[in-house]
Amino acid sequence: MVIEGGLSQEDDTVALRDGRFLRVFIILFREPHNGGHRMKVEQAEYQYQLDREGKRWVFRYDYRRDPQDQHPATHLQVRGTLLEPVQAYRGALERTHFPTGRVSIEAVIRLLIEQFGVSPAASEVWRRVLTETERAFEAIAHRPLSGPAA
Repeated sequence: MVIEGGLSQEDDTVALRDGRFLRVFIILFREPHNGGHRMKVEQAEYQYQLDREGKRWVFRYDYRRDPQDQHPATHLQVRGTLLEPVQAYRGALERTHFPTGRVSIEAVIRLLIEQFGVSPAASEVWRRVLTETERAFEAIAHRPLSGPAA
């Protein structure tokens, strides 16, 4: 099962209230649990971008339950310029995969509102709603290693 953030399966971007976009792409699967099933995340990608096509992205977060390469299972990439004279991965900061913990969609929404100035649709309740749903996520979140198993 694939969940995409746009208004159709062909469009995985959500238009934000600041005129920018959030690309949301999630692949789910069903797993047996206590005589029934529960949904689990196989892969998740969130990308804050200036254009609908994603050519002008600012940051992206990726999660892979079972990574197939040397990159951390959960990582953040930032498109920007280094201020200090250090060599970034493959010569570009945007190619560097910073290991992170598992990040919820609620954390990304909170970041966009608090740090990037995106206006919330429901200004009086957004914090409470994000807190409640993020607590539920934290209770069941899979915590992968920062790199592939040996």
